[in-house]
Amino acid sequence: MNILKADYKVADLFCGAGGLSLGFEREGSFKVVAAVENNKNARATYLHNHSSREIQHHFPQDVRNVHFDQLADEAGGVDVVIGGPPCQGFSNANRQKNHVISMNNQLVKEYFRAVREIRPKAFVMENVSMLKSATHRFFDSSVDHDLMVQLNVPMTDNTVLVSDQIDRSKIIQAIVKDHNLLTDYRISHSLYQELNVLNKKKSDAQRQHFLATHANKMVKEIARDTTSEHARLDAIAGAIQTGTLSGAIQDTLEQEISFQKSLKTLSELFDNHIVFSLQQNLAGQLEALVKTYSVLDYITHILGDDYQTESDVLEATKFGVPQRRRRFILIGLRADLALSQDGRLDITALSNHKVSYVPNVRDAIKDLARVPVSTEVDGALPVRGDQDVSGYAATLRDQHSDKIYNHIVPKTRETALARFKKIKQGENFHSLPEDLKSTYSVPERTQNTIYLRVNYNTTSGTVVNVRKSMWIHPELDRAISVREAARIQSFPDSYQFLGPKDSQYQQVGNAVPPLMAQGIAEFVDGLLNNHH
Repeated sequence: MNILKADYKVADLFCGAGGLSLGFEREGSFKVVAAVENNKNARATYLHNHSSREIQHHFPQDVRNVHFDQLADEAGGVDVVIGGPPCQGFSNANRQKNHVISMNNQLVKEYFRAVREIRPKAFVMENVSMLKSATHRFFDSSVDHDLMVQLNVPMTDNTVLVSDQIDRSKIIQAIVKDHNLLTDYRISHSLYQELNVLNKKKSDAQRQHFLATHANKMVKEIARDTTSEHARLDAIAGAIQTGTLSGAIQDTLEQEISFQKSLKTLSELFDNHIVFSLQQNLAGQLEALVKTYSVLDYITHILGDDYQTESDVLEATKFGVPQRRRRFILIGLRADLALSQDGRLDITALSNHKVSYVPNVRDAIKDLARVPVSTEVDGALPVRGDQDVSGYAATLRDQHSDKIYNHIVPKTRETALARFKKIKQGENFHSLPEDLKSTYSVPERTQNTIYLRVNYNTTSGTVVNVRKSMWIHPELDRAISVREAARIQSFPDSYQFLGPKDSQYQQVGNAVPPLMAQGIAEFVDGLLNNHH
């Protein structure tokens, strides 16, 4: 036994429902004293399962407004920072249809602002495996341009397509000079969505079917429109009312959607304070000339010599999770605590971590097959059975209660049930006969994870929001329940998820598997104890 083992205080940023926190606390050497999460349902879940501590006093909502040095002081100090900032907002450079997406990419920067302000002994950043790719890049922004230049972060020239409508070029150029003009041309989001769906309906039958239920709403919205696009929209409204979209009207609709997409791109460039100049390419299209830099280059330069770091993509099955889930992990150890002199952190032991037995889906959920599910969040709690309990399931069972929480599923409609009955274990939407694919506009482009009947005899694919993907139980004609998804993620049965049904599914799908988090925590504990 290591008598030098101590409790390390942890701050979990972007903590979600708490999978990473749970794994660290279950390792035994870590105590979460502060957390940050913006989603109200995930916050409720986190607090419910961490109710024994005063963490609610150190649980701010918006990471961008947190003074991390102050938060750490109030929590009595922070030794380790953990967290998984979302990364949907990264540029994927050189893609013609690339959009500048939200401020989510800034959240990675907020994570490292926390590291710089707190100066913890160690940090762990978890993210999707793609993050290690050089294609995930930040756009140069006026918010921190000077700092990036000062840190000598290497930048690359890239372009973002703004508009391919030559006849609207002057308007686009005017808006770039005066951002306030944007509101003169940009239609409401709801009207744009309706028109965009209509534009995607390419056959007359599809258009008529859509108009039958949406025409009145669109006509009313167009009547309320006060933008400079009203004349074009009026012509479209007239055609919608008569139900006859001539070739000319369809062209007008397509051009309007394309123009609105251009305005959306401009809005994103403005809102994200991205440094750009407008240029016309050889094809006459308008492009925003931007500079980008890789996420890993940013991390390396922002930390400088203060931390030794190393990253890898880890596989959840190697930690005893019955799920093939790949996650990018970046670990940092403060330089004054590091043993290595070459500036690199050795995480070979973590990369090579492997359990002796990997449970499969049968091990995870077979004992729940006979437990009745509910379609209501506040339905009566069923009692677990005593059949088919594997060693893995036994470790997740609640020792203090025989009630099963979150064993809820979506209501199964007639079409879905017909599909369920046709799909065998390991098969998905593509195995269905053509007559059961009719509700999908482009069936051949449907992802392989849609209507997947999970196979008892293997590990599962990556658990996302399995309600949206319509994952099917291996042997029953119903969806995988929230609890079953949580079992596949390695959450114990005592861990309760709060909020609406879809949010519960999303919280489970977003989480770091606690067993995987525990394995990472063991490695970090070893790093810190080596220093002692």
